[in-house]
Amino acid sequence: MSDAASGTLWAVMNPAARGYAVMRRVLETACRDAGLPAPVIATTTPEADGYPQVHEAVAQGARAVVVAGGDGTLREAARALAGTGVELGILPIGTANLFAYNLRLRTRKPLLAVDRALFAPARSVDIGWASWRVLDERGHVGEPTPEMPFLVMAGLGHDAATVGATSPRLKQRLGWLSYLASGTRHLFSRPLAMRVSLNNAPGRRLTTWTLLVANAGHIPGGIDVFPDAVLDDGRLDVMELPLRHRTEWGPVAFAGLTGHRIDTRALRYTKVSTLWAVPDHPTPFHLDGDDVGPVVDLRIRVQHAALQVRVPAGS
Repeated sequence: MSDAASGTLWAVMNPAARGYAVMRRVLETACRDAGLPAPVIATTTPEADGYPQVHEAVAQGARAVVVAGGDGTLREAARALAGTGVELGILPIGTANLFAYNLRLRTRKPLLAVDRALFAPARSVDIGWASWRVLDERGHVGEPTPEMPFLVMAGLGHDAATVGATSPRLKQRLGWLSYLASGTRHLFSRPLAMRVSLNNAPGRRLTTWTLLVANAGHIPGGIDVFPDAVLDDGRLDVMELPLRHRTEWGPVAFAGLTGHRIDTRALRYTKVSTLWAVPDHPTPFHLDGDDVGPVVDLRIRVQHAALQVRVPAGS
């Protein structure tokens, strides 16, 4: 029996996300029409962007939490839900919604989204965790940050610089397309040098345009950034782009648009459980499209089957 049918339903919603008012109204109406208790709705704020609300729901004994928001809100929810067994129902509102896209949960029908969030069976998916260090005011390397989750992709390098250069207004208007609009200015930037260790192997030198780490591999438009990425295989997918000449962008673009793996030095794929990267200089980093800023040390690991997400059978 779902949590919605057995007691109090908790819903954590981002009131600043596009579609919030409609989704809240549909959720409340759907619960009433199904004879369910009215949901306890907690709205996020810039200071409390999902984690404390979901943590409180878990502390109060919730067996499921419905979350309405974009990837940032879902990431904060995942931070509170990881390893608890409490099920997550997703109401995709806002801009990018790449995690919902990879789970085939994006829809223009609010009632369908609510029905899935309330009653679909749960599927176990992995979570990526990242911790990093930055330079302090004196130029010294600081202590590692607490681990933060990502659900889709994390990027170190010029793709993160693209994220940082994307204005909030453009992101609000275009969603994930805003990154493409901002990214063209970085296409021919000089590759970045770093030392990388995968799966606790000895470190090696790497010069790359970016280092991408993915839990899921698809973005809208039929583009498969990671054709072999699987959300529940207990591994993360790493892509290196050691581009040396602008002509190498041709095979990269072909691979992404067709979903094919191209045997070229311009794309290198690896499956990992851990990653450690130390760039030669402070380098931009992002989690699920949210800019973290420049880092000087990065550690990433996967937590297998950490999150229980309600999705339709077969998704």
